[in-house]
Order: sequence, then C-alpha cells, then structure tokens
Amino acid sequence: MTLAARHFWLPVADDSHGYGLTRHAFRGRRADAGSAEPAHCGEVFALATPSEMDWICAPTCQTCNDTLKSGYAD
Repeated sequence: MTLAARHFWLPVADDSHGYGLTRHAFRGRRADAGSAEPAHCGEVFALATPSEMDWICAPTCQTCNDTLKSGYAD
C-alpha cells in the first residue's frame, strides 16, 4: 500500500498580496512542522497560528496550488 503525500495549507506572512498573508501549502503534517518550513512554491515561511479572519481573507498561493494539482509535489 502506498501512502498519499501529505500536505497542509496555512496562511502565513507574505507581502505578495494586499492582505499581508497568503495561504501556502507545506509538506507533511502541521503538528510535525517547525517554526519555519519551505512551501510547495519554493519559498520558506515562518509558521504561526492564524486567526479565523486570516483563513477567510488570505488568498491561496497559485504556485502551491498548481504544484499540487500537477502532481509534482514531493
């Protein structure tokens, strides 16, 4: 049996959008993540606990999304 690659999405500080946060995809499980991790888009971000409003307002990183959809994520 093969295990599916795990990833989690998290809004993190990223000035590439007007809100100041962007929702990125990271490898593994959130519970196992350190204080900073590389996202599927190749950038490294500090991980913190987002608010409910952050989840609602932060746009999704299109590069992370495209990487996961294309199946090239590790």
